[in-house]
Amino acid sequence: MSTDNPDNGGRTDRWQSMVMGAFHLDEALDAKELPGDGSGAAPHALLYLDNLLEVFPSSMDPLEDFEGYAVRRMLLAMRRALVHQGGH
Repeated sequence: MSTDNPDNGGRTDRWQSMVMGAFHLDEALDAKELPGDGSGAAPHALLYLDNLLEVFPSSMDPLEDFEGYAVRRMLLAMRRALVHQGGH
């Protein structure tokens, strides 16, 4: 199953979302738009991950879309690590 087929449930859009979100996160970090509360980049990264989790929903079936499911599992693990690190 191709992930480049735009007629396949918007699967191309999700890759564009990942790239655009990464650019926005980089820009926020470069602009030093970091909160003064010592939390660093974590809030920006968590927002990025939360947005991506909307693009890679929990309804994703690993048998039908293993790549998307793998990305979702990675996003969840990264989000958990950031939250755990920040003590939220």
